[in-house]
Amino acid sequence: MSVTSGPTSGPLTRADRPLRADAARNHAAILAAAGAALAACGPDVSLEEVARRAGVAPSTLYRRFAGRDELVAAVLEDHVAASVEPLLARAAEVADPWEAIAGVLEGLVDDVTRHRALLTAASATGAFTPELAARTLAPLGELLRRAQAAGVVRADLEPEDLPTVVHMAVVTADPRRFLGLLLDALRARE
Repeated sequence: MSVTSGPTSGPLTRADRPLRADAARNHAAILAAAGAALAACGPDVSLEEVARRAGVAPSTLYRRFAGRDELVAAVLEDHVAASVEPLLARAAEVADPWEAIAGVLEGLVDDVTRHRALLTAASATGAFTPELAARTLAPLGELLRRAQAAGVVRADLEPEDLPTVVHMAVVTADPRRFLGLLLDALRARE
């Protein structure tokens, strides 16, 4: 069963009924355990290991999530909401357009580097949905347009280029160094 979070009511079922307190705790424990297990054991961690780490029976995990794909999608959704969207929101508040775009790219490179196993699992299970991509691409596009209007980044950059920049940096042996090189290439030239 897929579970989403409401703005004030906590996790909800597809029927939009609030979960019981114990079910909500189990749901949160499973998501946290899945994230930790992916980081520690890699993208092929067993669901039984996730249940063990969450302190729940495997049957409890399977009542909440139909299988690996649904669990990974929920962990990715939780990660984007807890880490990526706040990073994008903080960048939008930075007054200097160059600092905003460079800072968000540095933050994304750090985040992707730290959560490779989750992202590998998400890619393998198809958890990257167009809706999820839009939630990150729209704010990146706003940061890019602001930087272009200020004349600090290349005019030919498109929002879709920015995730590619992050990907190019993280596949190298030294992501921070390579991102620095890429940032130099993104700057507008006089």
